[in-house]
Amino acid sequence: MADVYYIWRLAEAAQQIDLLAGFLATRHGQRDPGVRGAPAECAEAGRAAVAAGRLEEALDRLDDLRGHAAAWEGHPHHPGEPGAAEHDARVWDYAKDMLRAEHGPAPTYLPTARDIVGQLRFLQREICARPQADAQARADAHYLAGRGAMAVEIGRLGAARKELRRLRALAEKCTGADGG
Repeated sequence: MADVYYIWRLAEAAQQIDLLAGFLATRHGQRDPGVRGAPAECAEAGRAAVAAGRLEEALDRLDDLRGHAAAWEGHPHHPGEPGAAEHDARVWDYAKDMLRAEHGPAPTYLPTARDIVGQLRFLQREICARPQADAQARADAHYLAGRGAMAVEIGRLGAARKELRRLRALAEKCTGADGG
């Protein structure tokens, strides 16, 4: 059984390879159809490395693709570097597919999962609606609720409950901020 962090890193590499390969395919095709080969071959080698579970090789191919994309820095469609929450959102689908392939679907008691997601969303909305919650508290609420929903989605209810506890602690902190 592969380590979940290792799978997440593979998913990050796969997502970035796909993103940069798509961007470079549209850019290099406009310049010179013959130039398209190097980035496409690099992307294919990176995808093969990800499929084989060779993280270091995939990261090397990703660095090569970043080098090719650097020539287009400043272009309005250049992907750039996302923020932490956006990065997690982009990588999540890749990681979820890899985790399901590695571990298989976990048995989930549907009413319990639905209750956890409902509580996560309720607390998220409650925190965001509070006037004393600052921008960071709202961002944390969105982030924690999203992580909890991700955990439910792959059938890891224990991890989802942990995020729910963290969200409850944030709600209590926000309530305590106004003294009541």
